[in-house]
Amino acid sequence: MEPPVVRATGLVKDFRAPGGRTLRAVDGVSFEIGRGETLGLVGESGSGKSTVARMLIRLERPTAGTVEFEGADVTAARGAELRRAVRRRMAMVFQSSSTSLNPYQRIGEVLAEPLRVHRAVPSGARGDAVAAMLERVGLDPVHAGRYPRELSGGQRQRVGIARALMLDPSLIVADEPTASLDVSVQAQVVNLLQDLQRDLGLSYLFITHDLGLVRHLSHRVAVMYLGRLVEVGTTAEVFAAPAHPYAATLVSMRRPAEHRIVPSGDVPSPIDRPSGCVFRTRCPIARDRCATDVPPLAEIAPGRSAACHFPGELAPGGDEESVPVPAAPPLVTPLISQKGR
Repeated sequence: MEPPVVRATGLVKDFRAPGGRTLRAVDGVSFEIGRGETLGLVGESGSGKSTVARMLIRLERPTAGTVEFEGADVTAARGAELRRAVRRRMAMVFQSSSTSLNPYQRIGEVLAEPLRVHRAVPSGARGDAVAAMLERVGLDPVHAGRYPRELSGGQRQRVGIARALMLDPSLIVADEPTASLDVSVQAQVVNLLQDLQRDLGLSYLFITHDLGLVRHLSHRVAVMYLGRLVEVGTTAEVFAAPAHPYAATLVSMRRPAEHRIVPSGDVPSPIDRPSGCVFRTRCPIARDRCATDVPPLAEIAPGRSAACHFPGELAPGGDEESVPVPAAPPLVTPLISQKGR
């Protein structure tokens, strides 16, 4: 089998909290992403998804654990090695297209900057490279002369995607890239990402709260709760029969009201985690063992893992839709055809 594009092993990230206490935002997260694959990372706000993304792309250094990218351990890379091994081959699309673009730079300058920093293209050829990339993401090259404030939200997010592609990466980390967009524009951006994956063989880590997007975009799903992965499996498996109780509650939210599972209480503080299973204080099937033993993320079937002492015992009932969950996600049908909206 072809080795994965990226493999994260035992990632931990601690932050200092008031009073000298430690906030563990990420606790022992491990996963891998294959070439041309999309891994959807889902979970409630504060679960640690964005921190995982920032460690993967080395915007944050892990407290512990390793990141292997294209066969090389890049955990401790810095300076020229970091620029060569990571910065040119990984890229990130941020949630807010308004704050992730420099308001004082024209779009052409935004896109040419990575080419200049990495000396990837001679100065005389950068304008042509920028124009070609704008066309690739569905924008007119005339946009190169405009400022971010002169573009719509969808156009700015296309610019963010174009910037991520300028150095021909193999992995793109997309952190809630459609969260601030209208539904119709979301469909266009999703179609663009899928077209780019098909044409360029890109791998994605796709972070979102929208389970509908995960279902359409992702080949596999990783479910995160309070800094830990609690389930990993194919999209079809997780949506059809979630194994972990928390994954079951998420999937049930898209089903009829009578089939929804609503966890009790609030998410505990990452500074003061529950003993044993981190979900036990909200879990409908928690037992004495859940309070004393930490369930490892263990394989329950080929290619599928769950961190639960009683996997599959809690599952939502009723069909979400009349069609089965696809193993290979289809393209989302565009809602409008206006170019570059």
